[in-house]
Amino acid sequence: MTPLAKILFCYISHSSGHQRAAEAVMDELRRRDPPVLCEGINSISYSNPVFGKIVSKLYIQLLKVAPQVWDYLYDNPFVEKATRDIRGLLSLFNTGRIVAVLNKHRPHGLVCTQAVPAGLLAALKERGAIRSPLVGIITDFGVHKYWISPHVDLYLVPTPEVRRRMIRLGVREERVRVTGIPIDAHFAQPGDRRSERAALGLSTHRPVVLMMGGNYGLGPLEDAARALRRLPVGAQLILVCGNNRSLHRRIQTHFSDDRHVLVLGQTRSVHRLMDAADVLISKPGGLTTSEALAKGLPMVIIQPIPGQEERNAQFLLRHGAAVRAETLDELVQTVDDLLTHRTKLDRLRENGFRLARPWAARDAADAIVRLIDDRTSRGHRRVREGAAVRG
Repeated sequence: MTPLAKILFCYISHSSGHQRAAEAVMDELRRRDPPVLCEGINSISYSNPVFGKIVSKLYIQLLKVAPQVWDYLYDNPFVEKATRDIRGLLSLFNTGRIVAVLNKHRPHGLVCTQAVPAGLLAALKERGAIRSPLVGIITDFGVHKYWISPHVDLYLVPTPEVRRRMIRLGVREERVRVTGIPIDAHFAQPGDRRSERAALGLSTHRPVVLMMGGNYGLGPLEDAARALRRLPVGAQLILVCGNNRSLHRRIQTHFSDDRHVLVLGQTRSVHRLMDAADVLISKPGGLTTSEALAKGLPMVIIQPIPGQEERNAQFLLRHGAAVRAETLDELVQTVDDLLTHRTKLDRLRENGFRLARPWAARDAADAIVRLIDDRTSRGHRRVREGAAVRG
């Protein structure tokens, strides 16, 4: 591939798993010889900033107040059919802005790590407004119908199970490839538990429990932390609150005098925290789950978001790579049991390693480059000039 080639990555949430997946693949593409030019954009905010902020706030409030509503909306065939015209109008409304973005960047390939921008770009391809190859990367262990379009040239999916489902939904076999969920290359590197604990100021002899609430700091982190510190095994805690600043302040204040509790906000050092930990307590986001599998870190699932995270949870439980706690008491009992009976931790770790795809980002980068090179060699467009977009 020529070093002048450029690929545009589209997602819709800042600091989200979708963005992290895009960044992992972009890093791999930039390391190629010759390198590939890449840029990532929050496509909804980029094309319609006000609408992007509204959608983000509504989504968070819905998850906090009425998660059962999201459960109903997620991958519901009746909802998908009923909203088809509305999504078409949304695509038409944003066409001018999206076309302007694409003409500015003139990409030779488009990659989406979320279904909304994939749907908008697929609609533009259907109308003949763009000709660049379009790739969709699925970042959960399940796929919903909003992803499906005959105008997506290639889907990169996490497992053979997801591939089979997409084929049943009508996607041609040659357009679905199993690469895994892309994660940063740091998670493929072995770490040293003892040195990481020492670097964090934690005891190298006591067990460490890592608790994460995702980008928004969701889940019972505060109550769980207080309960887990009373465990007889004397577990140390690392709490990652994401962008939830109020939660960060509350927990930090409560544990200010406890040297066995480390409280963090948004961090880019999750791979080091996972190296230091014996067990992870978290909602099963696709990226967090894939990172833990690659690191061989056993996982206790709490409060999965209905829809995508519930499917992730079922996938892990089905393969014996995680356990689930429904209540706070059950969580405390489960963690105590795992830290007391290390053979159970080892079993979870072994099952997780069998599912892990630590080099998924590299495999995804290879697949994307092959697609663009193939289209170029067949004369679909001139790589050196870029693909202009028609509004």
